[in-house]
Amino acid sequence: MSFEFWFATVILPGIVCCMAWAAVLLNEWHYKRQRARARSGELHQPLGPEDAVLVSKATLRAAAHLSLPDPVLATILGLSASGVEQGRESQTPVIQDWLTLERAAPVIRLSRALNQDLGGDAEAVESWVRSHNTAFDERPIDILQTAGGPQRVLDHVQALLGSSCSV
Repeated sequence: MSFEFWFATVILPGIVCCMAWAAVLLNEWHYKRQRARARSGELHQPLGPEDAVLVSKATLRAAAHLSLPDPVLATILGLSASGVEQGRESQTPVIQDWLTLERAAPVIRLSRALNQDLGGDAEAVESWVRSHNTAFDERPIDILQTAGGPQRVLDHVQALLGSSCSV
């Protein structure tokens, strides 16, 4: 048997499997760390004014890039839809504490990853977010609104990018 056969049938699937397990373990570690920080009260500490403005702008830009309406972004961030809408209109920070920042971070990273992989094509990003995905058996926009969903979608995209696959 040739090397190409072994590589395609044994080695490459093994590498992909290891990467998937690494993502799962990293995700578990992240959530344990987040729960510990929440119990300590650290996540409810307010952000500095400059940080709040910067992170809020990045989050709103990422949500626009992913074509997430305000109610969807509000669900992801654990805020009210009217609060997100008011923040967008008045340009006041929607991200005010570390907990909301932790919820926003995967959305920002997802936007950057999709932008990189899809070459900045906004229509392709919107199509991917709103189309049925066989890996989830749902649309990514629906997964994003579940507990842990943004990180789950981000992990999926990063696994695809890490294995040189297209999103």
